[in-house]
Amino acid sequence: MGPKLLEKITTELNVGLKDGVVSRIHEPDERTIVFKVYTRGRTEVLVISAHPLFSRMHISAREFTNPAAPPRFAAYLRSRITNARIEAFEQAKGERIVRIKLIKKIDGQWSAFVLVAELTGKSSNIILCDAENVVLDALRHFGPGSSREVCPGRTLSPLPTAPPMKEEYAAKKEGETWNEAADRHYSALINEETLALEKNRLRRVIVEAEKKAGRKLKNLKGDESRAGVGLQYERLGEILSSNYGKLKRGMREIEADDYTVYPPEKITISLDEKLGPKENLEKLFKRAKRAKTAISLLRDRIPGVEKELEYLASLMYEWESIETREDAVELRDELMKEGYIKEQVAAAPREEERATPIRKYASTDGFEILCGKSGAGNDLIVKEYAKDEDIWFHAAKIPGSHVLIKTAGRSKELTKKTIEEAAAICAYHSKAREAGKVEVIYTEARNVKKPRGAKPGMVTVREYKSIMVRPKAEV
Repeated sequence: MGPKLLEKITTELNVGLKDGVVSRIHEPDERTIVFKVYTRGRTEVLVISAHPLFSRMHISAREFTNPAAPPRFAAYLRSRITNARIEAFEQAKGERIVRIKLIKKIDGQWSAFVLVAELTGKSSNIILCDAENVVLDALRHFGPGSSREVCPGRTLSPLPTAPPMKEEYAAKKEGETWNEAADRHYSALINEETLALEKNRLRRVIVEAEKKAGRKLKNLKGDESRAGVGLQYERLGEILSSNYGKLKRGMREIEADDYTVYPPEKITISLDEKLGPKENLEKLFKRAKRAKTAISLLRDRIPGVEKELEYLASLMYEWESIETREDAVELRDELMKEGYIKEQVAAAPREEERATPIRKYASTDGFEILCGKSGAGNDLIVKEYAKDEDIWFHAAKIPGSHVLIKTAGRSKELTKKTIEEAAAICAYHSKAREAGKVEVIYTEARNVKKPRGAKPGMVTVREYKSIMVRPKAEV
């Protein structure tokens, strides 16, 4: 926050919050302190943030999610300045530092405090001092050896001279205060940054899961290939059986006739000289049996890992489609439910962050078209919304949304135009969105089944048709 905007904010705060009482103090994140100030019969929310990119101070209408237990600095501020009265906001001209003067009656005596908001970008800090300018505590401590020491018990020295900061501009709409303009401006920036950070975190989770599943599949196929070598022992056992009369204890190898090929060929088979003919034969068949068992077990596991990779590809498509905070919450919840993100003890997302995971459209002919936003939304379409005669759509062989035409007893009125409109929406909400034309499969919903235990959005389909369409965002 630049000094000119900060000056306008401070001027308004001296009018609106002067003589107000600090009633509550929170620390929603490691760089932000939120004060609830009771003044003139109402409560205002004052935000002071030492964010390296968006350091700021203003009244806010935002709702903040606070940790269950207050962090260190918030707990200290609560102990010292809860119920303190604000006397003034002071800013030296051209500076990005505001000193908030507070007084509080303690044991019958008035005590003075100064809350210093240094809104200086990367070096931003929030510091509580006594009347003598001695540091009581700070959001960020800097010990001996730092260019400027900030720690309890030390006198707060002036900030070193910094190069001029580019003035940040918050456009004020007609009828807005500067505090309202700043709140709107910074809320948009913070929301954008928060969404970008959350998207990056979710992408890392999916990429790591893909790498893990990919390594697992590679190892399983490698084990299958190695186990396949053991199948040769069954053939060797059969050859040895046909040459059983030549076997004797103590032989290290035998040159046998291979009757499994025509014309028969000579083949050398290694033997265990300590074993007799019967034991050597049994040993070969046992090794072949172990190889068969291993291959059977591996082939049972490989499809599951392949399905997981297919599911993770659909999650990556969901990630690519994230546009809002609600989309990110939906994907995060799905990753948590499937065990890719460990359950965390945190405040529950607000209800508005859990928007319905289904988009709704109306075809030109008046049919309702539903489109899943996520794996959970796709599951809802298949398990809750779909009736036997409804028409289900999905982009062929690529990740994308499930789409459903609700026929509502009008299946005989369904036109080619409605089919094409639903297919175009389905193509748009798929990984092939940028393609010129996309193949989309469709069938009656009775032909779509979700296997027991399958991942969100994973289904089996039979008796379907296909259509080529150009992706469209709307009907």
